[in-house]
Amino acid sequence: MTSIDVKDLKIMTRLKEETKEYHSKLESLPYFDALIERKLPLECYVNQLRALSIIHGVLENEIATVEDKPLSTIWNDELRKLPLLKEDLDFFKPRVVPDAVASIEIALSMTEKIRLRRIEKQLTLMGYLYVFEGSTLGNNMHRPDISTTFHLGRSEGCRYYSNYRDHAQTHWNRFSETVNGAQINPSLHDSVIEAAHEAFSGLEALYTALYPLEKSGKTFHVTRINPEAGNHPIPEDEREIQAALKASDRGWAEFDYYQQRYGDRGKRFSDSDTCWLVTLTALGPEAMVKQIDWLCRVLATRGMPSIMMEQTLRFLHEELSCAVADREPTYRKLCVSADILKQRREHFIQDTTLQALATEFEQAVGSEIADSHKNTGKLLVAAVVDEKNGIEGSVDALQVWLTDGDRFSSAWIRAVKKTIAKANNHAIMISS
Repeated sequence: MTSIDVKDLKIMTRLKEETKEYHSKLESLPYFDALIERKLPLECYVNQLRALSIIHGVLENEIATVEDKPLSTIWNDELRKLPLLKEDLDFFKPRVVPDAVASIEIALSMTEKIRLRRIEKQLTLMGYLYVFEGSTLGNNMHRPDISTTFHLGRSEGCRYYSNYRDHAQTHWNRFSETVNGAQINPSLHDSVIEAAHEAFSGLEALYTALYPLEKSGKTFHVTRINPEAGNHPIPEDEREIQAALKASDRGWAEFDYYQQRYGDRGKRFSDSDTCWLVTLTALGPEAMVKQIDWLCRVLATRGMPSIMMEQTLRFLHEELSCAVADREPTYRKLCVSADILKQRREHFIQDTTLQALATEFEQAVGSEIADSHKNTGKLLVAAVVDEKNGIEGSVDALQVWLTDGDRFSSAWIRAVKKTIAKANNHAIMISS
């Protein structure tokens, strides 16, 4: 193909022409041979879903938040595949299929490349999007293989493969038109194609690792809880994992603000963080507190005051002690850490004052909105205390969202600012 030819070609035409060898290469891998012959083991399929959920979780979040205009005009929520993958994984959850570490590590390596592209050259994520959106055509052809091999009814367990169903080609044509109409600078076409090659290479490595699977002694990986969690440790004991998830549910439910602001993605991070907290009980008290302090700082500067951590630690102790009673002495360190957080908080504002300020806030906004935004007043006071305890930016991280005029009434915004001011004045008075 001459340089003149390339210059005049549309981006989708170039992507198709310059990546077509990968399609036949992927389809010739043993994974797809076994799938077509309907001999693919269930653990291979489930671990494919897990690996893809890791990749899609990161890719979709990164693309959804880009500032690049052509890419943002192409992206829409209809292109999200993570919700479908999660449905499939939830369906197979009762089978307790062990995690395949090799495939997870390949998926995590791909997400590192995706994040780097998001930082260095956002538009090139178009190459990844092209590859994964194009895979829906092949998925549609393999849907009967999946359904038959694993005896699935309707789309249960194969929602990802059923995406767009009989309209896959129509969606692909529409996607192609949108991409070609996005006015991507021709000088950037090579970079987009390079990213597509990178994505295909990653998938080749992934499917090579998926069949045949190498046996691993590791049963649970954190990405099973949260595809975007990376590679931090979680318990190997399923009882502890389930206890952590219950504690996360209880902590999350204490404050309506969290679901309203961070949604299901935020809850997944709450789940994986709480599982990580369990592993800290293997540390000495001082080392454990340092790790918890680090996470508190990270969360508080993102709009999540440490009072939630304090409560979650207590919930975690209760759930773990109930689930694995003989380890209760080890889990007691969680309460010690929660007590330290409470002592730091009460150095500036006692519980009675915190509750009084929270009640005053609720009265100012009215019972109806207070009920639908449970314990927001406590969060406001707690953010002030975090700031006094050296976590700079904790108040702004919360206040900016809670004083958004498009989201809240002027009466609510006045109450937020007044509560913060009163808490700040009280803390200053105590410290002086």
